[in-house]
Amino acid sequence: MNGFAGWHQRRADYDVVVVGARLAGAATAMLLARAGLSVLAVDRARYGTDTLSTHALTRAGVLQLSRWGLLGALRAAGTPRVEKVVYHYGDEPVEIPVRPRGDVDGLYAPRRALLDRLLVDAAVAAGAEIRHRVAVTDLHRDGSRVTGVRLAGGETVRARLVVGADGARSTIAQLVGAAMRYTATASTATIYTFADQLPADAYRNWFRPGVGAGLIPTNAGQANLWIGVPMAELRQAGHRDRAGLFHRALRRVAPRLAAAVAGQVSGPWATFPGRPGFVRQWWGPGWALVGDAAYFKDPISAHGMTDALIGAEELARAVTAIAAGADEPTALAGYARRRERLIRPMIPAIERLSSFAWDLTGLKQAHTEINQAMRAEWEHVLSFDVPAIGSPATGSLDQASASTRSSSLAASPPASVATATARGTSRSSSSAAVTAATPVGVRPGRPAAV
Repeated sequence: MNGFAGWHQRRADYDVVVVGARLAGAATAMLLARAGLSVLAVDRARYGTDTLSTHALTRAGVLQLSRWGLLGALRAAGTPRVEKVVYHYGDEPVEIPVRPRGDVDGLYAPRRALLDRLLVDAAVAAGAEIRHRVAVTDLHRDGSRVTGVRLAGGETVRARLVVGADGARSTIAQLVGAAMRYTATASTATIYTFADQLPADAYRNWFRPGVGAGLIPTNAGQANLWIGVPMAELRQAGHRDRAGLFHRALRRVAPRLAAAVAGQVSGPWATFPGRPGFVRQWWGPGWALVGDAAYFKDPISAHGMTDALIGAEELARAVTAIAAGADEPTALAGYARRRERLIRPMIPAIERLSSFAWDLTGLKQAHTEINQAMRAEWEHVLSFDVPAIGSPATGSLDQASASTRSSSLAASPPASVATATARGTSRSSSSAAVTAATPVGVRPGRPAAV
């Protein structure tokens, strides 16, 4: 038998166990619970804590929150609406207005303590069980198939599918031996902090050869400030001098901003020392990866949060198709194909950005390529079935309908990611901000209008 129908012959405590309950994990748990599946999500961190992040959502990410009924809560929490994106290429400013489209009236950059909590609460409201401060130490297996997890303290939890949503250093990816399908050759070192009393109407980015910086308005009247430099520069400065390196880099790339934030930096400080991006094997017997566990991209893309929200729905659609009787390998292979088709166009540009081997003309071209890929991403999210999988479901698992719960799995495999790059708690128990863009009428070497 295919799908969950066959798995029902095995003893299971939950249909799905999700390891990691941040953006990708909480969103996946929410969507699966809304579709009627029994879900447990576990996370090492405490409920409602912050984490290293650019905070920036692109248009497709805002659209996902709108579709899932969560955008209003972000607005109610005082998250500022961003009306434009401004790039400073040396001394040349390029201003791009954000055009309202339906409920997506702008861009938003919520603090992660707020957004992650909203998603966890939505998952619990849908019926998922979430346990915080719980670690996974091993997997339970039946032959070559993953059939559950072992938790710190000795508890074994059986599941029909285990989802690794536990970040770039994924324990689940390590335990299943997920192979690397692509690894980047460079990475940005990024230092983040916060400042008060700065403009809140735009994502602002500054670039000069060898350095980048940004200002991303977030909650409580603060802005997330970041600087990005080659990894070697951070290693030379050392962790103890990160505040000094931050201010020196900011004066190099954006002297007016550096003067404006003098005395306004409120901390805390966070450092990303650099980690080359990668794409891992997406799935295997009884397991799947989502979010940074599957695809980690350099924070200079400012795209990790949006990617996590899209990937969560892609995986949830595949799993609910299995619940309706679809063949598991076919459904999960379709999930992998769709993810790679969507991410492949922007990977070469992100790698060029993170290498810092660009001049300002080349940087503009890389931003244009990423913007055009994000326009395709926006259209992809719009193409999700209606009603969205995020709409609360009332039927049982056995009543799930493949025609309404999943996108078509009939798709030809894309070219490999490596080739493309070479071409260019339980509540119940970094970076340059780039936005979705319209390429019509865009001159080469200039980011498209939003």
